[in-house]
Amino acid sequence: MSEEYKRKEFQEGTPVILTDQGERVRSKSEKILADYFYRNGIQYKYECPLYLKGFGTVHPDFTFLSKKTKQEIYWEHDGRMDDPAYAQNAIKKIHAYQENNIYPGERLILMFETAKAVLDTKIIEKLVCRYLR
Repeated sequence: MSEEYKRKEFQEGTPVILTDQGERVRSKSEKILADYFYRNGIQYKYECPLYLKGFGTVHPDFTFLSKKTKQEIYWEHDGRMDDPAYAQNAIKKIHAYQENNIYPGERLILMFETAKAVLDTKIIEKLVCRYLR
């Protein structure tokens, strides 16, 4: 977890959203997630690059090291699933994870949002208990 890495750049004009640690994230939902992890002592890397064969480099929202398996676990939060282009890209990325033997429910945690179906903190707690404790 202490290994240095290069995060994805922010485009000019992107709103500045900071976590309780002062880390810049891309959305209010990512702030909620990062703050939850921080408050609960769960170490993570934000947008640490990961190469997926056949797809290229992705930047999972959060990367964790499993205490149980000693493998990396990736958490993707797809927050604009009512945008067809965004949803299509999210599906391609999930497929690429699977093509690289990283499966939802094993080493890939997925959360989704739309304008009407927002982030549920109870689900965050359940996922953390199931995969990260």
